[in-house]
Amino acid sequence: MSGTQILNIARREFLARVRNKWFIVSTLMVPAFMALSVAIPQMLQRADIDELRLEIVDTGTGESTRVAERLAAIDAFKVTIVDRLSIDADALDATRETLRGEIIDDQFDGYVLLEPDEDLGIRGRYFARETGNILIVQALESAIRRVALEDYLAGSGLESDRVNALVNWDLDTVTLSAEGEEQGGFQRAYFSTFILAMILYMTVLMGGQQMGLSIVEEKATRLIELILGAVTATEFMAGKIAGVLAAGLVQLGIWIGLAFVITLYVLPAMAMGAAAQGVDLLEFLDPGLLFYFAILYLLGYLFYSTLYAAAASTCTSTEEFGQIAFPLVMPMILSLMFTFYAITNPASTLTRIMSLIPPMTPLVMLARINVLRPPLWEIWLGIGLLMLGSAVVVWAAGKIFRFSLLMQGKRPSFGAVWRLMRAA
Repeated sequence: MSGTQILNIARREFLARVRNKWFIVSTLMVPAFMALSVAIPQMLQRADIDELRLEIVDTGTGESTRVAERLAAIDAFKVTIVDRLSIDADALDATRETLRGEIIDDQFDGYVLLEPDEDLGIRGRYFARETGNILIVQALESAIRRVALEDYLAGSGLESDRVNALVNWDLDTVTLSAEGEEQGGFQRAYFSTFILAMILYMTVLMGGQQMGLSIVEEKATRLIELILGAVTATEFMAGKIAGVLAAGLVQLGIWIGLAFVITLYVLPAMAMGAAAQGVDLLEFLDPGLLFYFAILYLLGYLFYSTLYAAAASTCTSTEEFGQIAFPLVMPMILSLMFTFYAITNPASTLTRIMSLIPPMTPLVMLARINVLRPPLWEIWLGIGLLMLGSAVVVWAAGKIFRFSLLMQGKRPSFGAVWRLMRAA
């Protein structure tokens, strides 16, 4: 086997990929998608209104003034109280009909109806043209609830501010490790694991599918026959895998660079993201995690790309490859789904076993390392088994590829491939 020939095949494959317009499009789309996945939830947490014009209708609670004060004190958006009405319950239907016409005519945005309640003291209802903004509804609800709580505690000697703080109290979490203590460590680990797992998941699947489609197209156009006139089947397969892996690394490097730029500059300018909340990006992704991520990424990319190459070598058309590709992606989908269990149960026996199974090791072991770092021997055992699994897949792919070349125009059956593997 010639290293020069492998390098030539790898160079050809690498250049063909990075010059492809879809490579450029996907390279830009993935970070854009990741940025939107961060930006959209932040945007959904904003009321996105300049002013909310409200009337308050009181049917006997006597608390319209205090509710108006609480509403005007909302910080998330500006509330302007247009008017306050005190009416009898008998006049409620007529008043609501009048107010509905005024709201439709855009004289104001909505009104809050205050009604006496035997259990709560005060019950509120919000009437408006648009009631789908949950942040507005929550802010109005909190203001009315605060007044009801103050009424309930009046004369008891209890402070409503303290009671409210106790009701909304959150338990702080501190993660302990050999390096010391880390405030809120699980939240950091959860989100960083999710981001890295999605990057690995998407790039591995994209690279594997591109590998498979490339082999099928070369077989269909008979180009592969010309190539194999100059190199062996093993050299061709090795160079193909190396070229795809190099293109994937370039793509990953671009994504990581864009992620740093977006996190450090774009999101803070939009008052969103981790930097806007005072989180240090270098603490968010520690060097040890990135080191293991790089190893698991490379081995996972190699494992699944070779798996796709082996499957594609048995296909005679892209339609056949599309049918066989779904079973190949199932282990990655299952491991991505299991990652969420591993994040919350990193030390369970099931998680430890799954992290040592080669098709699931890249994602599950990454989650374990990030959330609750296992002993070094377990990490490297998983990496070693993944390397062994990748070597087996590469060997099998070479055998299947050479066998399939002898059956040009006919897709080898599973039984034939299995007999070949047993004989080899």
